[in-house]
Amino acid sequence: MATVYQNRNLIAALPSLGLVMFLLIGGVREVRSLKPKYDEPVKLEIIDMSEVPSPPEPVKPPPVKSEPPPRPQPPAAPVRPAMQPPTPAPSIPQMQQPSPSPTATPSPVVEAAPAPAKTTEAPMSAPAPATPTAPKTNVEAEFVARVKAYLNSVKRYPTGREASLARPEGSVKIWFILRRDGSLVEMGIEASSNSTLLDEAARKSVSRGTFPVFPEQFRPGEQQHKFVVDLQFKPAGN
Repeated sequence: MATVYQNRNLIAALPSLGLVMFLLIGGVREVRSLKPKYDEPVKLEIIDMSEVPSPPEPVKPPPVKSEPPPRPQPPAAPVRPAMQPPTPAPSIPQMQQPSPSPTATPSPVVEAAPAPAKTTEAPMSAPAPATPTAPKTNVEAEFVARVKAYLNSVKRYPTGREASLARPEGSVKIWFILRRDGSLVEMGIEASSNSTLLDEAARKSVSRGTFPVFPEQFRPGEQQHKFVVDLQFKPAGN
């Protein structure tokens, strides 16, 4: 019993060893029963590379040639017509004069009387139409006289104590410029009367006046015209 007790570990391991031995024996039998299988031989074929068609080469597009721009051609010279040789003038055959016979008497030459010269008369030129200056002159003179008469009708003798005491008398030549519509542009004294009262009365007469419109035939090319008028001033009772 002591021996069994000492070898208890070995006895306990016997079943395990038996199982391992069984498995080993069975595995060896199976290995023996298996037939070795060999791989099938590989057939190698030698390919002739000369017979293998080479891949087609890529087609390259043809290079584009850049053509230089066309040069401008010089203008064609005008074709001059060929000069033709002058045609010779037809020769006039000279008439042979008959030789005078020795027996014939020369006939007297009668000179023809000269024809009377024709006198060419120059054609009579038509008289130039007379320019109608008379109506225009009459219109201008009538309008100027009309302006002077109007200004003399509206003039006023100076008033006031100084004028009543001094009672000046004289003529004032005054100028003034009017537009075609009768409006006043400017004015001035051209010849004084040596009296400030009369000169001032002349200026007031022009500035207060309402002048007529220019007629169409009066200075049609002028937009304004200068008038010169003599104004006579006399005190009342003279």
